[in-house]
Amino acid sequence: PYTVVESGRTFVRLQDAVDAIGGGSGTIRLGSARFADCAVQEAGDIRYVAAVPGQAVLSGVACEGKAALVLRGRSATIEGLVFSDIRVPDKNGAGIRLEQGNLAVTQSWFRDSEQGILTANDPAGTIAIDKSTFSRLGTCEGA
Repeated sequence: PYTVVESGRTFVRLQDAVDAIGGGSGTIRLGSARFADCAVQEAGDIRYVAAVPGQAVLSGVACEGKAALVLRGRSATIEGLVFSDIRVPDKNGAGIRLEQGNLAVTQSWFRDSEQGILTANDPAGTIAIDKSTFSRLGTCEGA
């Protein structure tokens, strides 16, 4: 379901594809499916791209009790992905948790989760969001 475009290698787990890129640069293409999966990006520059926009769904699983994608690398680009049904015990489950680096999101959907995108305070980081939808997020649960 996950292909590192530059090498053509395929992976069953998103984390394995992220680890294969490591501190370098690369693109992970996600197939058209609903994935109960998540990943933590510790380094590098990674593009996460849906093979067909709107048909690659990361759903229901949060890494580190935070998000479907926990980002700590130099940069991440998200194109055409759907993030849905992300929930965690502290009621702060997000599609993306940007802890460090730059983030660009294009034509992506964040829905039916506790949060869409959460960030840390990284004054050197930039965030750009274009043509994306955020719907049915956040609740007063646990307030």
